[in-house]
Amino acid sequence: MKPLPFASLYLDTGKSGIAGDLQLLLARDNRLTLTKSPKDAAAVLSVLYENQKKEVLTINSGGRVNEYQLVYRIAVRTVINGVPVEPDMSVIVRREMNYSDSAILGKEQEEALLWSDARRDAADQIVRRLAYLKRPAASEQPAAKPAHAITQP
Repeated sequence: MKPLPFASLYLDTGKSGIAGDLQLLLARDNRLTLTKSPKDAAAVLSVLYENQKKEVLTINSGGRVNEYQLVYRIAVRTVINGVPVEPDMSVIVRREMNYSDSAILGKEQEEALLWSDARRDAADQIVRRLAYLKRPAASEQPAAKPAHAITQP
């Protein structure tokens, strides 16, 4: 894995479902320290929104659902040394699931596993993208920061 452009990170994930997956992936990097406070971190990763949606993909000739598409969306903002990295990162993960009325309990378990897999995949994509962020220049001043961006001294 390519080194991250910062040595310490604060995760501001709130109650999002991806929090555990992000923590697990980031904890594997022994060069990175996960902090308990944004003031102690060189970078802050904040989840802006997280959404999961189940859409009908195909219908059989009897008018019953044959397949669903599960769509997981997440957007995160990274702030390095008080400077937001633009643009915000967004990830969309799609999974297809065959459906059958005769196996409802099994399909519920399969759906839960697919959602979990989609979150792990999104977390992996976010961590890989973090490694390619450019460290803001010291002369850069946060010009128009969003209201919920975290600044550090």
